[in-house]
Amino acid sequence: MLPALTLALSLAAPPTLHQTVQRMQAFYERIHDLHADFAQTFVNPSFHKTLHSQGTLEFKKPGMIRFDYAQPEPKQFVVKGDRITTFIPAAQQAMVGSFQADQLSASVTFLWGKGNLEKEFDVAPSDRTDLAPGIALLLTPKKADPRFEKIYFVVDPKTHAVLESLVIDGAGDENRFDFTAIHANQGLPDRDFELALPAGTQIVKMGQQ
Repeated sequence: MLPALTLALSLAAPPTLHQTVQRMQAFYERIHDLHADFAQTFVNPSFHKTLHSQGTLEFKKPGMIRFDYAQPEPKQFVVKGDRITTFIPAAQQAMVGSFQADQLSASVTFLWGKGNLEKEFDVAPSDRTDLAPGIALLLTPKKADPRFEKIYFVVDPKTHAVLESLVIDGAGDENRFDFTAIHANQGLPDRDFELALPAGTQIVKMGQQ
């Protein structure tokens, strides 16, 4: 009876922070691609401004990611290899520039199965009560980084996919993404990460090409 009781208690015990981070990273290391819907909320407390957006996210290894915004206005943001393209249909303009994935933090590259969150961040339980249901983590960079002061991840306790991310920068601005309808390993084709720009689109080159 005692071994069975011990096993039952161990199965019921919640995962540690380390286990949660490891399982989350393992989920993204195993998958090849992912599609999800997102709702984005950007809060600028200095100007008492809140912006809401909705759309879809796709990413595929190696190094491809795409955001298709539907609300409040259509726009597309695509990274493929060393190139980044932003297309705003209303402006009939596309901005194309170089992209260096090796300069990104592990807070992004773990999606592609790279980087190590625990090497770059101190991990603690969330100190907020306004996050989505799930296992909520607070990540604080071990070295000062102008891009973020704190990052929160809410992890699905069953799949260990990220259900919500919240990035807070040094100015106090908050950028939150809530993900739903998450589907991994759908066999997304590479052509999904190529933008077919309409005739007449103005191409603006940013930086070195």
